[in-house]
Amino acid sequence: MQGNLAVRFADPAAADPPAGWAELVRDAPLHPVWDWSLVRAVAAARRGATVAAVVLDGDRAVALVHARLIGPGGTVADVECPGSMSLPGVALPGDLPPGLATGPPERLGAVAAAFEAALRRQRRRVRAVSYRQVYPGALPVLARGVGLVRRGDDVAVLRNRFASYEEYLATLPSKRRRDQGRLVRQTDGDPGVTVHFGPPPERFDAAAFHALAEQTDRRNHRRRFPPRRRWSLEFHAAQAAVPGARLLRYTAADGRLVGATITFDHPSAPLAGPWAALDPREGGRSGIWYEHFARSLRWAIESGRGGYIAGKGLMAQKAELGFEAVPQFTVLRRLAGAG
Repeated sequence: MQGNLAVRFADPAAADPPAGWAELVRDAPLHPVWDWSLVRAVAAARRGATVAAVVLDGDRAVALVHARLIGPGGTVADVECPGSMSLPGVALPGDLPPGLATGPPERLGAVAAAFEAALRRQRRRVRAVSYRQVYPGALPVLARGVGLVRRGDDVAVLRNRFASYEEYLATLPSKRRRDQGRLVRQTDGDPGVTVHFGPPPERFDAAAFHALAEQTDRRNHRRRFPPRRRWSLEFHAAQAAVPGARLLRYTAADGRLVGATITFDHPSAPLAGPWAALDPREGGRSGIWYEHFARSLRWAIESGRGGYIAGKGLMAQKAELGFEAVPQFTVLRRLAGAG
């Protein structure tokens, strides 16, 4: 990577991605949550208050950056991944936090410096940059001369060191190991529920999935801070349509959606997307949350993926399934020369 990087800003609402964006996502490969359709969905929900940029080394795209403009008058660029709250907002080939594939830290430093300098020229109102989902390996690079570093919720990661799914199960506590098998057998033996696990069908009901995902999130979010992040129907529909998306769906005999999740595939580590499940008190299935991980992890392990990223929250329950808690931070940096 040369010393002088160029930053090309793009219209986040544009129908087509800027030159280099789709190619870098495809060829690196970056995680599919960097698909341009998700950038557009976020921009639409925020009425354009977002930033998307391609970082160039000569004529070659070497990084992508995405940020929301927050604070009074959009004075802070909140750098985060467009499609997931588990990954950072600077995407580099060969670098997949949290620690599943790590690129040279000097690349991140050069990209961040180029982005901040270009942002200062492009958006004069922006006074600071907030980098979210900064993992320990990147913290020394981004925490130089900062005003604030705050630890956020840990992210659950399972590293695939197993020759088989059965070898993975053997590492779990005995009761959890038995329950994982029992839950899958119960579902498979129930004629009142149909399970689909694979690419979303052409007639995927995004509206039903969105409504149930929002209902589930409202039911499970019990903290005042941070506030619950609300996602649009268009965003969930775009998630289901990105290349590599896999839908795990549980449907009742009457056609009602009982549970569903989207997993974003990647060779190093598939990433768990939004989770939706009917409340057991309203006809939902008890244990479906654990059961869906049994199916997802079997697929990830048997297909030879490097790991599985399961997002934030419910860390005690995820620890029962063998996930480790990886710390992540938010780094707030004042832009050099900002008034």
